[in-house]
Amino acid sequence: MRKLRSLLVGAVVGGSGAIIALLSCSAPAETNFGNPNGLDRKNIPGEGGVEALVCGSGDGGLGDGGCPSWSATIYPYFVANGAWKCADPACHGGKSDPPIDPTSAASCYASLKAINVAKIPYLGADGGQASLECNLQGTCGSKMPKPPGKDPTTDELCLVQAWIACGAPNN
Repeated sequence: MRKLRSLLVGAVVGGSGAIIALLSCSAPAETNFGNPNGLDRKNIPGEGGVEALVCGSGDGGLGDGGCPSWSATIYPYFVANGAWKCADPACHGGKSDPPIDPTSAASCYASLKAINVAKIPYLGADGGQASLECNLQGTCGSKMPKPPGKDPTTDELCLVQAWIACGAPNN
């Protein structure tokens, strides 16, 4: 207050005809969201949670209405040097459960087929719900991938969604 008073006095004494602007500063109001140990995605202020995935044509950007290929398109993300690095030795290619066998597209597919997250088959059963999609988005289980893997882009998530909609074929 003493500094503000001296600034006002200095401005007034400095000359006539001067325009004085008085700014009121105050500390921002503290927002209390409650006990941080009780935070849950559905309790986050605003929309909360993960935004819904919006994909264009439903074909993962293929443009032809076809299904993405597991071996050529999806599998490369899972290998140790792929973008998601799921089979990296620091992740599921090492001692982290569940193990992922990256030696071939077929062995990786078989190891993913054996996984359940939140009691939902990872690659879906008979074209049903697959926990792979929600695991990559962080809406079930722990969001994957963890570092050193990179978060999937919207295009990559749409590609996975289109592949799952095709029944998650081992193609």
